[in-house]
Amino acid sequence: MSVMAPQYIWFWVFDGVPAFSIAAGTVLAIFTIQALTHKLDFSVYKYKQNLLLIIFWIMFNLSDIFSPIGSFRSATSSELVLHIFNIIMLMYFVSLPLINTEQSLKVMALLFAGLVFYYVYWSNDQYFSWNMSQFNKGRLMGPLDSPYRDENKFAMLFVTGMPFLLFGVFYFRSLIIRGIFGLGLLFLWHSIILTGSRGGLLAVAVATIFSYFLIKSRIFGVMLVGGLVAAVIYQGGTLLTRTTDTIGAAEVQSEQAIDPRVQSWKVGLGLIAKFPILGVGVQRFQEATRIYYPQQNPYVAHNTFLNFAANTGITNGLIYLAFLWLQYKRFRKIRKKEKDPRSTITYLNNSIMAAFVGFYTGSMFLDLIIYEPFYLLLLLGILLEHIQSKKEKVTSIEGGTKTST
Repeated sequence: MSVMAPQYIWFWVFDGVPAFSIAAGTVLAIFTIQALTHKLDFSVYKYKQNLLLIIFWIMFNLSDIFSPIGSFRSATSSELVLHIFNIIMLMYFVSLPLINTEQSLKVMALLFAGLVFYYVYWSNDQYFSWNMSQFNKGRLMGPLDSPYRDENKFAMLFVTGMPFLLFGVFYFRSLIIRGIFGLGLLFLWHSIILTGSRGGLLAVAVATIFSYFLIKSRIFGVMLVGGLVAAVIYQGGTLLTRTTDTIGAAEVQSEQAIDPRVQSWKVGLGLIAKFPILGVGVQRFQEATRIYYPQQNPYVAHNTFLNFAANTGITNGLIYLAFLWLQYKRFRKIRKKEKDPRSTITYLNNSIMAAFVGFYTGSMFLDLIIYEPFYLLLLLGILLEHIQSKKEKVTSIEGGTKTST
């Protein structure tokens, strides 16, 4: 419900209906019932990722409480960011023991693929129906008031969903379903192009190249990379225009940075040095720039690592990077043990890892600290490791029983 945000797509249906509250309340009720009847496997909480997330959660809240900056002005308040982050963390830990089988994890992953399919349809429909009100200076925005209204964040939804479509082409045996996933992949690339996001295009390029090395079919791999190159060429005109405009603006006003990202990254590193423990406080990056670097334009962090590290402390920045390392370790571990290239485990393992690669690439240029698809990937990754581990134990016990007999 959080990732798709249907209330912003079909707002006339959900008007006055607390959609997320109903969904979250249902999950909490099921969790309570299952816990009281001893049907939950709480061993899923034992992994390092969950411990790091708890530290992450605590530091996030402490940074807001002990911030050196009092009242401040911001387009998005710290209270709202903190509220959303706390809900994400709560629902993450509540959901963990509820998804406890390979089949239920597969359903969750395919639900994600399905909602990405819908947004691919939605975005292309805006283009082919020539709905110019949905475009900002030629760049497609997500649904109004949704988490994807910003063009770059909208592009990142397609980046994180791309691998689930790509590897679906190899996972399913039905030629019809494989064709649908392949066609969806082509239109997904077009959706990213419509957003005009340079970071999104780079992220999907890196994720696609990473996926190329996991694909057994070299012919399809070459076609995949060839299609990506064609997309880059198609997008090249827009990228060149935007880059030229940026440089032109810098020539008119010499003190303006060629790219505000470079300026904000320098400020971010300075803030980390000044406030390494708890940072300047949740959502206070721009206000801290005004106070401690008055000669600089007060931009946002333009980098998820710097946002975490400068706003909530270097510990959180390092934990954020550690999530990628932990995912890569579990990816290598599962890939080494799972030999069937058409299995559900392989499909999920490859898709999740490639999505992580795409997300972290795009996050170098964007603020994505409360971006729900990222936390969904964390959830899917840890659950895959846990379910695969349980599957191995069952196989080991069954093998030992047969040998004993």
